[in-house]
This record gives sequence, structure tokens and C-alpha cells, in this order.
Amino acid sequence: MLRTAPRPRARDRAPAAATAAPPTAAPAAAPRSEHPFLLRRYVVAFCPRCHEEGRGGAAGDLGAVRRLSGFLAEADGHVWLVRGCPDHGRIVTLYDEDPRILDHLESWTARTRLPTPDTPDDFDPIPATYLAGLGAAQTQHTCTLVEDVTETCNLACPTCFAGSSPALTGTAPVAVVLANVDQRLAREGGHLDVVMLSGGEPTLHTDLLALLDGLMARSITRVLVNTNGLRLARDDALVGYLGAHRDRVEVYLQFDGFDEATHRHHRGADLREVKRRAVARLSAAEVFTTLTMTCALGVNDHEIGAVVRHALATPFVCGVSVQPVFGSGRGTGIDPLDRLTHTGVLRRLGEQTDGLVTWHDLIGLPCSHPHCCSIGYLLRTEGGTWRSLVGLLGEDTLRAHLALVSNRIADQELPAELRRLVAEALVGLHREGASLARDDVRQLFATVCDRCDLGLTSLVRVVVTGRDREALRRLVGERVVRVTVKPFMDVDLMIEERLLQCCVHAGTVGAEQHQCVPFCAAQAWGPLAATKLATAARLRPELDTGEVEAATSSVGVLGSDGEVEVTR
Repeated sequence: MLRTAPRPRARDRAPAAATAAPPTAAPAAAPRSEHPFLLRRYVVAFCPRCHEEGRGGAAGDLGAVRRLSGFLAEADGHVWLVRGCPDHGRIVTLYDEDPRILDHLESWTARTRLPTPDTPDDFDPIPATYLAGLGAAQTQHTCTLVEDVTETCNLACPTCFAGSSPALTGTAPVAVVLANVDQRLAREGGHLDVVMLSGGEPTLHTDLLALLDGLMARSITRVLVNTNGLRLARDDALVGYLGAHRDRVEVYLQFDGFDEATHRHHRGADLREVKRRAVARLSAAEVFTTLTMTCALGVNDHEIGAVVRHALATPFVCGVSVQPVFGSGRGTGIDPLDRLTHTGVLRRLGEQTDGLVTWHDLIGLPCSHPHCCSIGYLLRTEGGTWRSLVGLLGEDTLRAHLALVSNRIADQELPAELRRLVAEALVGLHREGASLARDDVRQLFATVCDRCDLGLTSLVRVVVTGRDREALRRLVGERVVRVTVKPFMDVDLMIEERLLQCCVHAGTVGAEQHQCVPFCAAQAWGPLAATKLATAARLRPELDTGEVEAATSSVGVLGSDGEVEVTR
């Protein structure tokens, strides 16, 4: 049994008697016994009780945050995170629900692509190192850059990892957001795969369209708008704008389920009709949309299958992203010993879809830490049957082609349509139109066509010739759906190796430069949260005057011909 009472602190223990005589004979050997658990790996973790008491809190000193030796252990059919704190003793929290599924995720790994550090000589320990952005020890580049553009929101949800509300006022000016993006472009060699606008509610940004125009003028494959959908449910102009730019802009729509109780628990109101209208309007405008499901144990974990089925039934809903609730911002009653986890979501898929989608159909996202994201594609046949890409190709074939996409979410050498179908699914629906140049990719695509009746002979011809992009886009919008599970870390789950290999980074403003940090770090530690753009704009008025170092190296910009132009 792993759950043990806290031991006394070292300074509280009685000292050994100074006059005690050494033993005159060797003590009897204790019988050897096996641990009551299976040790999986050693980790560096953190103490949630220290965190609650203020180490690294809103005014905490990140240099004082203890990094604790620990391990992941398998016992009682679960995986537990075990570490020891000098003040609070042995700390045990549930890490994942299903060891077998976690083994599956860990089998999908690939080489990382090193980033250019924001501060090259910074080897300070985590989390203090992130005050200067990505440090020298970081092992993965930026796949997705999340920009918090406003703190304000038109809801005050009981569950909100950002803690946003109508009362908060911080809004990052367009120039500040673009300066942060430009710095990351410079660090990433002139191109970014994905920039996500978040908050707060980004559709409330007063200069939203100017911001989107500025992002689309840069060499960014996809721009995502992370929204609660209230404005999309009623604003024809905004939906029209997104429809006009649907080749570059996609929507991540908050969508927690169908039960009234679900909405009242997470959102404090019955928003079912609002969500229905938002989905219908985006689908009619052919805007690729991902349903983002915040999911909690005993609240809406029974609705995972229903949300997946809704995506399969709705054209241009290109995906579902299930995100288990984690302890950041506003949340209610997360039990660290009994909570919904990554593998728990995966296990529920098969049970709730009658086997239509199971955990075998998803793999660990190869470019990130395998515990941080799982992803898979479903394709609809001519007969209306949905089949997974893993099932169609087989795991061995898919593993053999990991090198095609293992370190880039949007590979410019491959057409977007094929990236979706090859897709260990590194995020889906990318910029369309590149020619199919590689023989091994052609062969893989041919294998997909041979193994399922998708009516793809003409699609192959379209990809090779580059003709009729809209027909191809429509086919994919109606017959390809991506399913992902994205478990973020709170301090109960936090392990250092996942931060070092994180590929989802939050844009931040340091003392002297624009930079970024791992998303979960920015959510967990108050001093880092204060450097996110919208909050920093409220706390540091000088940002509006541009008094922060912007990018000075080469930045890629999309020219009118769609090619990347290098500017200074």
C-alpha cells in the first residue's frame, strides 16, 4: 500500500542518545522482502502542500521551490506519484488510472527538436529558470504557442483554469502580442506551426480582427481561437470573417457535454443552446472546429463518448480534445487520490462508443512527452463506417513512418491532406496546397487507399496535381475527425521531465525580453502566471509603449504568393 501517514519532520525528531554504546555484535539480518509496488521510473516532483502554503505562490520566491526526489509506482491497478518532502513527509497522489494504457503511450516516442533558448546560459533549476523563458536545459521546441490576449471574459465559470472573469481588465495590445510572436518566430527559424489565442475570452479583444490579420501575415501554419462560443452563437460578422479565412484560422470551442448538470457545474449556467448554435454556425461556414471538453470525474466523464459521436456526426467538426480538470485557476473538489486522468479518459472511449473508438486507436503524441497528449484519426468510409488510422495501417506501419512528422506539427514538405491521414495526428488540418514530393509518403497514402473504401482514388489525383483544393477540403471536413486527450499538470501531477519536454508554450514577458515558458509551469506558479501577456499588460503599463526587447533576428513572413519572405 502506497498511502502512508506523513512522517515527522527531520528537525522534530528526537536526537539519538549521545551516550549510546555501539553494538557489540552485528544485528540479526532483516528478512528480505519485495516492495508492495512495481517501480516504473524515478522522477523529480514537487510538494503540493508546500505549494498551498505559498512557496512559488502569487508572491512566492521560485528559487525556494523544493525539487523532490520521487518515483512513479504501480500498485492497486493504478500508477502513483510518490515523493518525500522534508516538511510534509511522504506525499502520494494518483498519477494515472491504467498502467497498461500508459505503457502503450510510452511506446510512441521520437527524437525531440532542440529549441533556441531564450536565455542560452541559464541553467537555473525549475521552476525559477522559466523567469528568463526557455533555458538551456529545455529539450523540445515550440509546437504550439499559446498567447493569453485578454484576462476578461463574458462568463465567470466555476471551472476555469485561467481564473478569468468579467471583473479582470488586462488586455495585451496587438503590438505586444505580435512582438511576442515575432520573438518566437526568430527563435524557431522563421516559422511557427500553431499560434493559439486564449485568455480570458479572446473574442472580446477590442482589436481581434487586426490581431488575426497580423498573425496571418506571418509564417504561421494555423491560427487557433480558443473560445466559449457566446459571441460566435450570435455575431454574423465574426463568423463571416472566420469563414473567409478558414484556410488559416480554426476554432477550439469549449464544449463540455449535453447534460444540464454538466453545464451548471462547469459553467454556472445552462449553455446547451448557445453551444448548439455556435457549432451549427461554424459548420455551415465550413470553419474547422475542435470541441474542447473539460472533463471531471463524476460530473461529465460519462459524456465523453457522446461528445465524440457528436463530432463524427457534424461536418467540419474536425476534432475532439478531452482535457481532464486540473488544479489551476478556479476548480472544485479535485481529489488527488481519486481523479480523472489521461488513461482514464482513454479507457472510457471504448466503453462509451460501443467500441467505435478505443484507446488502441490513439497513440502518444511523438513530439511531446508521451504522458502529455494522445491522438488519433478516424476516417469515414463510403459505406458510412468510421475506422481509425491506426486500425487501417497497423501500428507497425505507423511506427515506420514516425520520422515523417515526429518533430513538426505541420511539415511544409507534405500536403496538409496527407499530414492529416498519416497523422499520428500531430494537430490536424494544416495549410493546404503543397505538392506531394516524397516517394515514401506516396506509398503510405496509397496504403491508406488500398486498405479502406474511402473513394480516395480521385483524392490521390487531386493531391498529386494540386487541383480542386476546395473539393479536397470539403471531403476532409466531412470524413476525417481527430480525437485527442490533453492532460495538463497541476502540482499534484507535476514532474520535471514533462516540463523539459513540453512543446506547448505560453507567451510571456520577462524583465528584458519577450519569451515563453511551458504552459503547465505558467499555470502552476504565480510569478510565471504574472508574466503571461494579458496579466503583464495590466501589471506593467510600460509594455504598451514597447519598452521590451523585441525580436532582432530574421522573421518569416508570408508573401502574397504564399512563399516565406525573410525580414528583419
